[in-house]
Amino acid sequence: MVLSMCCHAHLALAWTVNNFLLTGPKAFLTYAGSVQVGAQSGIHECKHQFAWERWNCPENTLQLSTHNGLRSATRQTSFVHGISAAGVMYTLTKNCSMGDFDNCGCDDSRIGQTGGRGWIWGGCSDNVAFGEKISKQFVDALEGGQDSRAAINLHNNEAGRLAIKATMRRACKCHGVSGSCSIQTCWMQLADFREVGNYLKMKYEHAKKLEMDKKPTRSGNSADNRAAIALAFRSIARTELVYLEDSPDYCVKNRSLGFQGLEGRECLKGNKNMSLWERKSCRRLCYECGLKVVEKRIEVVSSCNCKFHWCCTVKVASNFLMTGPKTYLTYSRSVQEGAMSGIEECRHQFAWDRWNCPESATQFKGLRRATRETSFVHAISAAGVMYTLTRNCSLGDLENCGCDVSKNGKIGGSGWLWGGCSDNVDFGERISKQYVDAQETGQDSRAAVNLHNNAAGRLAVKATMRRICRCHGMSESCSVQTCWTQLSDLRDIGNYLKLKHSQAQKLDINKKRMRAGNSADNRGAIVDAFGSVAQTELIYLEDSPDYCRRNTSVGLYGTEGRECLQHGEGLTQWERRSCRRLCHECGLKVEERRTEVVSSCNCKFQWCCTVNCEDCSQVIVKHVCARREAADGPGYRRRYRGPK
Repeated sequence: MVLSMCCHAHLALAWTVNNFLLTGPKAFLTYAGSVQVGAQSGIHECKHQFAWERWNCPENTLQLSTHNGLRSATRQTSFVHGISAAGVMYTLTKNCSMGDFDNCGCDDSRIGQTGGRGWIWGGCSDNVAFGEKISKQFVDALEGGQDSRAAINLHNNEAGRLAIKATMRRACKCHGVSGSCSIQTCWMQLADFREVGNYLKMKYEHAKKLEMDKKPTRSGNSADNRAAIALAFRSIARTELVYLEDSPDYCVKNRSLGFQGLEGRECLKGNKNMSLWERKSCRRLCYECGLKVVEKRIEVVSSCNCKFHWCCTVKVASNFLMTGPKTYLTYSRSVQEGAMSGIEECRHQFAWDRWNCPESATQFKGLRRATRETSFVHAISAAGVMYTLTRNCSLGDLENCGCDVSKNGKIGGSGWLWGGCSDNVDFGERISKQYVDAQETGQDSRAAVNLHNNAAGRLAVKATMRRICRCHGMSESCSVQTCWTQLSDLRDIGNYLKLKHSQAQKLDINKKRMRAGNSADNRGAIVDAFGSVAQTELIYLEDSPDYCRRNTSVGLYGTEGRECLQHGEGLTQWERRSCRRLCHECGLKVEERRTEVVSSCNCKFQWCCTVNCEDCSQVIVKHVCARREAADGPGYRRRYRGPK
């Protein structure tokens, strides 16, 4: 790779923010992940928008105050505030519409109403009102002062949130016989965040400097102060970015502001596909700052020929080729996240069973066994991969993939039509097959069983999908109803497969034919064995071992030391009997243990983009299975009831 770089130069700017308390630890922890991710996405967009400018959104400028509490209020600061507030609102809105928060979902307040000539409101509109409200509570809480800088920052935060609304677009679907579009339903959805960044960059170019009367603001009279601020903002639109101070010379190094200058910065040269602004980057960053351009060559090593390993990593392997390294790397993150979510669901489903989906069971060695439990691991992992790929596809996070609209406009049943945004399960199934099934390269019975269970997991995703419908018509008459299909929660899929696990069928294969070494006989025996098994059923070859006992050779650690539930509100019957199942029936006793647990509390959001919390402690009482001593009863006999 060839880089052009500036040599000899200077630059500066910096902010930091003091700790602040939001709306309480409970509210903060509910939305903290989205707030943090949103602020980070805003900063990533800032870095993209200013990549080839002298000020390029450097890390030290993301702390929005300087020493002695005097915060900068330059044109660049206005953009940081605007894009960060927009990023937080965008992520909160997106997560709300996806159903990631309790009591929050799509904005259906206008569904069924007439929107305009030839169309009515329907579908799943993004809930920007929710995102705006929570963003205000969190981001604006940083500004506790009454001075002009606090007013500027709050104004720019609001301008960033308004940019989200300004860039939203209306999406519509036609419904009617033979594509006549006699009925059209529409909804509002977020634009790509890049469009929000472009919008705010334009506002940055036209940002207005606020001329404040310094005399009233210095007088210390709060009434005069507020009056001066109100007067200055009177002619400023809410959508505009504003600033107080002129920007420093970014060509010049300024240690007091923490800016390192332009020496060593990359610039672009000699590419016809670049924009005019990019082509002039060397002149702007180097020549106009008294620097020269030097060419540097570096060797770049990147991943290729990746292999998906159970469970749940992606590693480089030169002897493994899927559909090409480029395609694999495009989907590898979704594949990895899907497999991990499947294993997490496995651990939830078997949390109070003797076999509790241990780490060893999810590794390749453990998966070579073909027990009832292994069948579940294969199924839930394949389901998790398909689920994540399908969801990311429908959200537009994967290239050349989106909602399934192939049936939109067609009659689905009595009184309803296909419409809206159906989750694209066909895409998720196809990619899941390419990646997960590629693990099974053999022709033996175990490979056949694993492939069958993978397919059963994917069918579970389809079997648990639900149809969502919206009514349209005057006065809520529901004369028109449009419907689409969407993924159920992964917990529903886990529950479905747990039921299949309890009903799993043991496969009896003719071992004589399998040992003959004749591949035709081998395949024939497998086909015969699978003849009576439905595709949706889980199957296995080997009986499960005794999960009460420790067996390190196969990665089993027994139930000694395992936690069980002795009492508590809201427990199911299966959970209430966990101590009997894990301890008593395995020849162990129940022992009470008290531990002090330190957890996060009183969290504070800091620019940018971290969450700092205090440590709070509490005593947790747990019940665990412990070995019986001789005094516990010499005549005790273990009540064994199978490998649950």
